[in-house]
Amino acid sequence: MKIGVIGAGSWGTALAALLAEEAKNQVILWAFEPEVVTGINQNRRNPLYMSQAEMPKALKVTDKLRTACEGASLLVNAVPSNHTRKVWRQAASFVKPEGIVVNAAKGLEEESGRRLSQVLAEALSRLDPGRIVTLSGPSFAQEVLAHQPTTVVIAGPDKKVAERVQKIFRREWFLVYTHEDQVGVEMGGALKNVIAIATGICDGMGLGYNTRAALITRGLYEMTKLGKALGANPLTFAGLTGMGDLILTCTGELSRNRTVGLRLGKGEKLDAILKNMKNVAEGVKTAKVAFQLIRKHKINNPVFTEVYRILHEGKDPRQALKDLLAIDLKEELGGLL
Repeated sequence: MKIGVIGAGSWGTALAALLAEEAKNQVILWAFEPEVVTGINQNRRNPLYMSQAEMPKALKVTDKLRTACEGASLLVNAVPSNHTRKVWRQAASFVKPEGIVVNAAKGLEEESGRRLSQVLAEALSRLDPGRIVTLSGPSFAQEVLAHQPTTVVIAGPDKKVAERVQKIFRREWFLVYTHEDQVGVEMGGALKNVIAIATGICDGMGLGYNTRAALITRGLYEMTKLGKALGANPLTFAGLTGMGDLILTCTGELSRNRTVGLRLGKGEKLDAILKNMKNVAEGVKTAKVAFQLIRKHKINNPVFTEVYRILHEGKDPRQALKDLLAIDLKEELGGLL
């Protein structure tokens, strides 16, 4: 089977390596950066994002979308949210209508507020939307490359398509569940990054475990409220793409979004933090989209609101904390069940 992975950041590289370990797969990774193409093809290393890990010999890398996409039975999107539409519009004519596209990126399109499976459906208008599924869950790329036990979920409207993708990705150390709630799975994967920034801010300010636990719990509640307003099943957020990914991203040292928050909490400026980050911290853009969705649906989500104001209005994190502590308290799960 020919498989094309589009996007050679940490996550795209890890998934391409996983898929290339299966001998019957012909896996081609598309990279924008010439040094990544050369690095993996010649030295079996991704010099920009995953230089510590050796790639499978079967993995090939190209900077031509046609080479990666044409004739592929399965395509994987690992492009950051702000580039997804542009890249897949360019790739659209090479994608066969009977193919399957897996969205593995976690974010929301900033301009439209759309989920990335929706963006892919619009960019790939010849493809049946039922053939676009979402892969999400608690999964640091570095640990996937190291074959650390990892569990994710595949979600889509067509159960048979999801089950087929499940079998393609399944390894004895990479467990893949299926799910029918694509809205909830995608929203969980996107929104948890905002709460990870919030948790990092509190850690950077020197606050304790009580604060972290409260923030993660209330963050999950706010994620679920917004997801429900968009048509998701609230129970989805109790699973891998909600609670599972949230815990990982809020507490793991490898979390880019937590790192952004950590540095903000220590007094650094956002522009300076983002300037020297190789991989994208999706939570920064997602915070803006989430704030717009909260206002549109008239939802009271104070944690998301304060993170937005810190990131995009320059609010001081200490003032944001004071304002959160001063909110009116109501029923814990009010408006959710």
